[in-house]
Amino acid sequence: MIKLAGLFVLLAVFVAPVVAQDTQAPPEEQAPTAPTEPTEPVKVKHTYPTPKGEISGGFVYRGFYGPSATSIGMIGGYGSYEYTYRRWLAFEGDAYFVTGNLKIPRLPPEGLHVFTGLAGPKVYPLGRHRIDPFGHFNYGAAVLLSSVPAFSGYPGSQGATAVRAWQAGGGVEVNIKSHWAVRAVQLDYESANFLGSGVPNQSSKRVSFGVVYHLGEK
Repeated sequence: MIKLAGLFVLLAVFVAPVVAQDTQAPPEEQAPTAPTEPTEPVKVKHTYPTPKGEISGGFVYRGFYGPSATSIGMIGGYGSYEYTYRRWLAFEGDAYFVTGNLKIPRLPPEGLHVFTGLAGPKVYPLGRHRIDPFGHFNYGAAVLLSSVPAFSGYPGSQGATAVRAWQAGGGVEVNIKSHWAVRAVQLDYESANFLGSGVPNQSSKRVSFGVVYHLGEK
């Protein structure tokens, strides 16, 4: 009996782990996860800081209205400096030079040269962004140099006239880099009475475009 009892004990010791292993629940299978798509990089909006100042230079076309309803187009160049007072307000100085020839029937052409220096406020109504429209009013002085060559025994002549002048207008600048911009267009109405206040229709129209360099940050 003792040997029979010992045999049952040994069978119980070996069978119990096998039964326990068979009764354990199989591990739950995890659902396959969908592959993650790569996220797009966040686009950072480029900002255009307000410069402390700027210098600009470029091309100028100016109309000139002379005596007897004669008119010519004069071409040349301009240069300007601007100091920023506020993000929307600046003060600028502008100077330009243009030249042309006034042709009168049966007379030699008269060479004309106009120097103009003006200054005044410049307003950016939308602040400073990639595209900056602006308006300005400038006041100053203009000088007209005229020269007529000798003709048919008559000696040549030269003259100079200095008058007060002003211009009002505006334009658009397009920023292309932190320090560089393009003055896409500038349109102005200008008044300079070189022939005296009694002669009408001496106002002129000015068209300019050029490049702009920004100086520092405000």
